[in-house]
Amino acid sequence: MALAALTVLAVADFAAAAAREDELKRVINRNTGFAHMTRGMNMYTLIALRSCVTDADLPVLRRLLFDRDYVTQLSAAGVLVDMGAGGRAALVSALPEATEYRARSTIQDALREADDPARRPLGAYPLDERERKRIRGCGTATH
Repeated sequence: MALAALTVLAVADFAAAAAREDELKRVINRNTGFAHMTRGMNMYTLIALRSCVTDADLPVLRRLLFDRDYVTQLSAAGVLVDMGAGGRAALVSALPEATEYRARSTIQDALREADDPARRPLGAYPLDERERKRIRGCGTATH
């Protein structure tokens, strides 16, 4: 009986994490830009994603570092940088698992940025009111 209850809880946790991951990917996709016919991350992407996450989302963002979509990897890394010590710890813990070059270099770049004393928080990025309205975060249900 106890094993069955633990199994149900594990499946529920997995389903909740997968749903949260999907929600954060939708935020990334709604806020990507296009330049020279190429889809890419920009400050709107990072600010929108950052507005949706808390420390409870660190494991989800860490998993997104290994997503097959490079824009998702870059966005997760950029937001983890902005999340202070917890975000940096998530990046450091992910580095040994990053066997694919692109994921590894993304994490290494993010760690260099996290350690840069001149780095400004995402919340300090100068946006006017029109630009702020353009950002589409998690909607009414944020974490």
